[in-house]
Parts: sequence; structure tokens; C-alpha cells
Amino acid sequence: MNPFSPQVKSIEAFQRDLEPTIIAARNELVTAENFMAYKDNYSISKYMDDGKDLYSLHSRMFFFTELDTDHIREIYSERLIPLGFKLTEDHWTSGGVEIVDYMWINEEYHAVVSATTRLGEQTSTYYYTQGNPSDGSTSDPKQLIDQPGRIPDWFDPNLPPA
Repeated sequence: MNPFSPQVKSIEAFQRDLEPTIIAARNELVTAENFMAYKDNYSISKYMDDGKDLYSLHSRMFFFTELDTDHIREIYSERLIPLGFKLTEDHWTSGGVEIVDYMWINEEYHAVVSATTRLGEQTSTYYYTQGNPSDGSTSDPKQLIDQPGRIPDWFDPNLPPA
């Protein structure tokens, strides 16, 4: 056990306890009308650390045209902060473009929800966990639990990634 963090919740607990709320907030922000592109697919990877099997879940990254950073912060914060997430916010300029980066971090689940806006261009959002054990409640911890809305109803599965 890592002495610098509390006992980490399982990969299954993350999917049961937090992921439905993350998906609902994300689906409120990313819609058929503002969707631009996506990158990657949902996956759970397994690795060994100190002789223990650990898992990391990575979501698909969505790119969309919502540029109102206050709205993005409000939608995610009102849903995630009550679940134990803490918000960090960073602003900088790169190549003349202002960047606003939000990260909601939940230490208990080793979970992060990210939203990065390139003002005047686009926003990207995704979520992930890192270093979660399995609680044995599923036969294969690398198998994603079926989550309504994880893939939005409007999403075209034949669309190639960005």
C-alpha cells in the first residue's frame, strides 16, 4: 500500500460509483451539435506493481466546440465535487492561443477528469484512473462494465478517430 495516499478504491468501484456521474456530465457538455472528433477508445489496462495486479481505465477523448470555460467548470464541478473530486485550474498562452486546463482529481479512486480548452478553437475532455486494484466483483477486471451513455446515442461508431 502506498503510504502517501488512502486505500485506493477498486477499478470496479470506480465504474460503479463515479463513472455514471462523469458520463452524465460529459454528455451534457458534448452533444451531437458541438461534437468535432474523438481520439482513442475506452480501455482498461493491467500492470504489475510491487507484485500486485493494478488496473487503469482510460476513456475516449472527445473534441467539441464548447468554449465557455465557466460553463464547463460549472457542469463538471457541480457533479464531481460532491463525489470527493478537487478542482485544479491552469491558464497559459501557447502560440498566441489562450489555454484553460481543468482537472478534477479524486485521490480515493485515483481518478482524473480533464477538460482543456483552446479558446477560439475547441475543447477536449476525457477521464482516467491509475493504479486501481480489483475487488474481484467481476470475472475479468479488464472488461468494461456496461455503462449507459458511455457511448452517446448520437455517436457514429463508424466514424474514424482524429
